[in-house]
Amino acid sequence: MSDVVEFEHTPDGFTIRTGHPLLEDIHADYTSVSPDQRLGTARVFLVSAALDCFCGSMNAALLARGVRYRRIVGRGSAEKEERDGLSFVNRVHLDVRVEVDDADAETLAHCLKIVKSCMITRSLMEGVAVDIHAERG
Repeated sequence: MSDVVEFEHTPDGFTIRTGHPLLEDIHADYTSVSPDQRLGTARVFLVSAALDCFCGSMNAALLARGVRYRRIVGRGSAEKEERDGLSFVNRVHLDVRVEVDDADAETLAHCLKIVKSCMITRSLMEGVAVDIHAERG
């Protein structure tokens, strides 16, 4: 898998060529939405990356301990602030629920203690506050 992502922006939208076999290309058609509805796509991708990474780390921790969970559900958001006329993401919130059987509740509690972050959230924490909330759901 390649780590190279290609981004093409035109007046009519954008295409992200992920180079990833699961994601393939992502197309955004500006002609289908109003200009104010086009805002915030970068924050959506940032939060999506953080959720994908954190939930993937939780998946790996649970599977390594033989836990077959039903699902991991995450929601996230990114707060922005204005400083000196520029916008900055100043906080990322993640809320993650893991659905497991009662028999696996103790193992999940252990995994929630050890999976504090993942590569993406650790990287963000170097310059942006990242809040992660994870619980059984």
